[in-house]
Amino acid sequence: MRTRRGSLTPGEKLRASRMLCARLVKHPCFIAAGRVGIYYPIDGEIDVTPVAERSENKRYFLPVLPPLGKRRLWFAMYEPGAKLIKDRFGIPEPAGTNRVRAEDLDLVLVPLVAFDQSGGRVGMGGGFYDSSLGFIRRSRSIGRTRVVGVAYQFQQVACINRDDWDVPLHGVVTDKEFIRAN
Repeated sequence: MRTRRGSLTPGEKLRASRMLCARLVKHPCFIAAGRVGIYYPIDGEIDVTPVAERSENKRYFLPVLPPLGKRRLWFAMYEPGAKLIKDRFGIPEPAGTNRVRAEDLDLVLVPLVAFDQSGGRVGMGGGFYDSSLGFIRRSRSIGRTRVVGVAYQFQQVACINRDDWDVPLHGVVTDKEFIRAN
């Protein structure tokens, strides 16, 4: 999937991003969200940052990598055009120190390598999102934070085997549709 994602032309990536963002901003879970966690795309991931440029009455947050040995991401306010610094993996993140936890967000948009209909997700393998969103797995009540995967439609697979620590997605938005997890 990473190879296929990486082989898309810049024009294909731009068209897919535009289609996905147009779909996303119309979805009820996005409309209801005031604080939205997004991500800076790397390795061919579909770009969701354009929603921050055209959506009013929302605050956007990018993940901030924790210190070595830690797994829990924090999220810092993001504004288009603001100064970003590169973390140890070379991923841009906000330079400010004012950070919030994932559970303080209404919606967290999560990049992925592959997903299935039931909300299973394969990420890049670092475990950062699963560690940061573990409160969803542990919670006995329905919390306010929604977790939605972001992908190209071709990244959908029949079934993903989950481990105990994997946090299921509430749904996935793609360049073709919004898929609610079963």
